Amino acid sequence: MNTWDEYQIALAVHEGGSHAAAAKLLKVSQPTISRGLRSLEERLGEPLFERRSGTNRPTGTGQLVIRHAIRMRDDAAAIERASAELGDEIAGEVVLTSSDGVGGDWLPHVLAPLRDRHPQLVLRIDLGMHTANLAAGDADIALRWGGPGKQQSLFFKRAAQVGWGLYASPDYLDSHSRPRQPGDLIGHQLVDWGYIDPIGWPEDETGEPVRPRQVAVIANSATSHLQAIKSGFGIGMTSHRLARQSGDALERVLPDHEATQSLFLVAHEGVKRSRRHRLVFDHLDAAFKRDAAHFRKGDFSVFRS
Repeated sequence: MNTWDEYQIALAVHEGGSHAAAAKLLKVSQPTISRGLRSLEERLGEPLFERRSGTNRPTGTGQLVIRHAIRMRDDAAAIERASAELGDEIAGEVVLTSSDGVGGDWLPHVLAPLRDRHPQLVLRIDLGMHTANLAAGDADIALRWGGPGKQQSLFFKRAAQVGWGLYASPDYLDSHSRPRQPGDLIGHQLVDWGYIDPIGWPEDETGEPVRPRQVAVIANSATSHLQAIKSGFGIGMTSHRLARQSGDALERVLPDHEATQSLFLVAHEGVKRSRRHRLVFDHLDAAFKRDAAHFRKGDFSVFRS
């Protein structure tokens, strides 16, 4: 095992918090992680981590090693990006990761004009609710809900404030009654999210969300969640923009209730040194600004006729 591999292992243990998590990040076996870390510690003559509260915390020497390992990784990534951009033409692949809602119905429309101007650009859109490890190269640019994430060396901007509301199908409300106040929600059927805590529901005096007690569907994607609401399974919290696209298939419940959530545009710091990555990042940043009303209030997108 070479020295760089050992430094990568130390960095993965730090970012993952355990040998098992580091093995998963680097796609190697856990014994490989243990051997590499032990070899590096023996060569340096100091332990790099100490166990606290079930996680590996870096020692003073460990912190020094991690700082250098991050710089080494950034420099290596910059060399790879620069080598792919020789010449004047913007060419090569940019990997974007997003939830299927924004990534499925908004990103393609927004990116199409950029691809027309740069036909050698390859745009790969990876949809899902997993959090890609940008530093490890799982993706180049990410759209993330609620915050940019805790990975080191991130470059980000708040892309949009997204408005949310309670919605159900008219047929469901006709057969189950229309809530007039938050307490009325309790007796209804719930269309829930399977990957996030309750977003934006009314709260009682203790700060607990007031939601239907009976769960009808638990969805792990924006598409399946929206379709379940439209199909009459119950009441769900969804964005105004997705509800607006559904037309008469959805009806607003408790229309005075409003919630917002931030959407972040995130990349690794190395984006600043890559022309094609920075081009895509800046293009998306400008597009979000132009379409602010679409995300906040559910107005029709300026990018769709």
